[in-house]
Amino acid sequence: MDWLTGLIERILALIPRPMIITPDEMGVRCTPCLIRGIIVKELGPGWWWDWPISRKLEVISVKTQVVDLRPQSVWTIDGKELVISGSIKYRVDSAAKALLDVSDYDENICTLALGIIFDFISTHTLAELKFPQLKEEILKGLREASRGWGLKIETIYLTDIGRVRNIRLLMNESFNKLPR
Repeated sequence: MDWLTGLIERILALIPRPMIITPDEMGVRCTPCLIRGIIVKELGPGWWWDWPISRKLEVISVKTQVVDLRPQSVWTIDGKELVISGSIKYRVDSAAKALLDVSDYDENICTLALGIIFDFISTHTLAELKFPQLKEEILKGLREASRGWGLKIETIYLTDIGRVRNIRLLMNESFNKLPR
């Protein structure tokens, strides 16, 4: 019976079907062309014809999204350890750029933000840190680093900031031989 299902899927791939893109979505259609390679067209809301055999059509949400930044521990230049977490509010401006120019934009903007936080805090002392300045630095850095990705970074929220003491224990033979 698998052969029959496969046959039906192949036959249905030859038939164009209507597809709707809702107002909170954008689409990208990639069409192979012998002369110009692959033609990429960004699609807005509305009815579109999908030809599965000759085109690839991807649809993504363009609503405002918020992603969490995992807690990150960072040392200041004077040796104080902080843990910081937060979130990033953004939306997709260009579906074609978001889908074709960056692999996983959610994960990538989080990783960029963690790097920017590290760079800022590791070059300041605890007394010099001003958290509104940190927020602005993250926002500015993210906007610069994600330029060309089809994203609009709206704001940054710092949800947790605290002093911590990080203790890492290595449970092996050499650790047990250390004097106490």
